[in-house]
Amino acid sequence: MAFAANASEPDAAALLQRLARPAPDVTSFVEVRYSALLTTALVVSGELEHGADGSLVRRVLEPYRETTTLRGEQVLIEREGSKSRRLSLDRAPELRGMLASFGALLRGDLAMLDRYFTVTTFGSDMHWRIELSPKGAKLGARLSAIHLDGTLDRPRCMTMVEPDGDATVMALGVPDRSTLPSPLEREPLQAWCARGPER
Repeated sequence: MAFAANASEPDAAALLQRLARPAPDVTSFVEVRYSALLTTALVVSGELEHGADGSLVRRVLEPYRETTTLRGEQVLIEREGSKSRRLSLDRAPELRGMLASFGALLRGDLAMLDRYFTVTTFGSDMHWRIELSPKGAKLGARLSAIHLDGTLDRPRCMTMVEPDGDATVMALGVPDRSTLPSPLEREPLQAWCARGPER
């Protein structure tokens, strides 16, 4: 589905306020990773949790178990069968920008998004897209754009596109991959993200 700016395109601040969810909040997801280094797309599913203390938790439940927790400036990665790892965002400003963008989308915080990205909206209130283009060179070296597609006040997919064309598509509010149209194929999945669920 092609998006074009028009007179009725949604206002970024108003749209973000509609999308904001009070914490604590848990959302199921299916994430599909497309990479030239992979012979087939990698599909994982799990839950995203936005904590009342401002923390963000990503739990992968299938096909393996891994929990990534962002609390303040610290990231903790715990994978079943492996040693836990800790990472400070002070040493990874590009990661801070990506994680801050996700938290800002959950909170409806346009000011935080403006700090790291140029924010553009497309479409209409019925089917919309928020496009985030990195402002900084370090973040831009890792990420070309983030697209958030949705319908009315429901985000459907977040797509992170890398400079080499690789991409990760995260379908939100989806319990398992059987709900998606051939998640291993990028074009049908992105078309589904753009138009929203069938009714």
